[in-house]
Amino acid sequence: MFTRPDPDPEPVDASVDLDLGFTLPHRDVGSTVEWAASEGFDLVEVLLDGPHARSRADAWRDPLADALDDTGLSLVVHLPFSLDLGSPFGPVRDGAVRECRACLDLAADLGAEKAVFHPSSDAWDLGWTDAEVREFVVDGTRRVVRAARERGVTPVPENVIHGPFVAPEFDDLLATLDEDGAADDLGTTFDTAHAVLGDPPVEPDAYAAANAGRIDHLHLSDTRGGSDEHLPAGMGEIDFAGLFAALDGWSGTATLEVGTRDHETIALGKRHVDRLLGR
Repeated sequence: MFTRPDPDPEPVDASVDLDLGFTLPHRDVGSTVEWAASEGFDLVEVLLDGPHARSRADAWRDPLADALDDTGLSLVVHLPFSLDLGSPFGPVRDGAVRECRACLDLAADLGAEKAVFHPSSDAWDLGWTDAEVREFVVDGTRRVVRAARERGVTPVPENVIHGPFVAPEFDDLLATLDEDGAADDLGTTFDTAHAVLGDPPVEPDAYAAANAGRIDHLHLSDTRGGSDEHLPAGMGEIDFAGLFAALDGWSGTATLEVGTRDHETIALGKRHVDRLLGR
């Protein structure tokens, strides 16, 4: 499954037009965005949960907006993944959608370009059939897609590790949404670590080559294979050179989805990507 990366790779023979960012760590947002601009990043991605939850926006919204204005960086948001958009219980699913709508209002006010979210379910696997869970997830996904578009934010559902719509089954989700036009021109987020850890797993390069036209956003998340470690690209064992070669001619946005607050570690991931892309 894994190819150990070259620590000093040669540029891939491919043309990839990629705007790169990283997940904003839990620290002062203003200074971190300023650092991101000084390092040549194009965007930041903010998870609207925990320290950056919508309910805590009074503490971080204005500093983030000011820093984005000052630097010109773009913004991507990640809707809370703990919300059960595929709950089998209608009121719970309705509440999850309502919170997503409120988060999308905030995202739109901040000028976010895209909103990542998980089309997944916490339904009890012994109590609900696969077909039923798929219907629940499709219903929640359809409503979030519509809400995002109504607010001028591009929805980009993400492949997850477990559930009815892991990477190999994303076509089924899109085909079902297409039945009422909800999937028209709908792009997706492709998470590299979720792909190799998924059930079933897929090779990132093979998946990207077959689905490049549907991928609008990348989560460049590395892993050594045991868990979703959120390592910067090049620090695990995913073959990002193969991924970029498979995306020859592609353009879009990408986020180093990292589980660290250390700027230098984040910068290592950027340098690895930049070397592979010859920039």
